[in-house]
Amino acid sequence: MFSIEDAKRIGDQLNIDWNVVDINEFHMGLNVELEHGSRDTNTDVTNNDPILTGKIALAHLNELPDYYTKLKKIEE
Repeated sequence: MFSIEDAKRIGDQLNIDWNVVDINEFHMGLNVELEHGSRDTNTDVTNNDPILTGKIALAHLNELPDYYTKLKKIEE
């Protein structure tokens, strides 16, 4: 799991504009997108790499700024 501090560091490395992208959405996204990591060898495409995971999260947030909030509501 990524911490909020991890999210900030990863986002900064990806040159995320925090005035555009909500840090909490990005943080949620990082942890959701670990599903593409090593927890499931059949779907592992990132090997938990923080930058690759961050790019997946950012791609979703570029499409819909509250993607992970909406996803959470759908899954409840």
